[in-house]
Amino acid sequence: MSFDVRPLSNALGAEITGLNVGQALDNVTFKAIRKAYLDYQVLVFREQSISPRQQINFSKQFGPLDAHPSQGTNHPKGYPEILIVSTKTENGRDVGLRNAGPRWHSDLAYRKRPALGSMLYAVELPDNGGDTGFANMIAAYDALPSTLKNAIDGQLAIFSSKREGIDTSHPAIRTHPETGTRSIFVNPQLTSGIEGMNDTDASALLNDIYAHCRQARFVYWHRWQPGDLVFWDNRCVLHIADHSRLDDPTYIRHMHRTTIAGDVPY
Repeated sequence: MSFDVRPLSNALGAEITGLNVGQALDNVTFKAIRKAYLDYQVLVFREQSISPRQQINFSKQFGPLDAHPSQGTNHPKGYPEILIVSTKTENGRDVGLRNAGPRWHSDLAYRKRPALGSMLYAVELPDNGGDTGFANMIAAYDALPSTLKNAIDGQLAIFSSKREGIDTSHPAIRTHPETGTRSIFVNPQLTSGIEGMNDTDASALLNDIYAHCRQARFVYWHRWQPGDLVFWDNRCVLHIADHSRLDDPTYIRHMHRTTIAGDVPY
């Protein structure tokens, strides 16, 4: 199968057009997608019309899937691999995870094996708002001032989840298992400290790094279009959702997410 790849920004990201991910992919096509994924870190597959089963099948080609820990937010019709990210309600209750990703983060970073990547499919979109920001942590690491790079390199960061009661340590600078590139792995939503460093010094260092990573030169903001399926590399990309309209009852943003299991960072 042939498809077109077009870069979306100078920071990261590319859109894929002319490809139906709901169909079985031959080896040549899959290898080309995999290469684009490693090259651009975020892929946007345009104009998709896929069922939950098709999304699951496409996702599984990249590895086994992880289940999301949030209770009652998985697809209710026999697809537990799909997390519902939604502002919809039924009988006064949220149908999915409403406030997903309010701060910059990488998915499941607090687990021993954080996610390899995630795929988010736009089922229903608002007229405006709900954009997703993606930040290139490879480029951010390469551009770190020497003082920050020397201070954070070789450190173990502590990642915490209150929901699961988990504390896990990973390298603050991790090596990509497929490309060998190095990237910043700490994030303001899930990183709670640095091993062997007091809270005051750790917080100051981390805040300096976060301010560096948020620079516009590292960030692509994705404005969703109907049928978008977005796949990002969790190992070297941070992301955040724009929730500025979350309290607006007319704001409907309904998504299906699958998460590909990863490996132990090093």
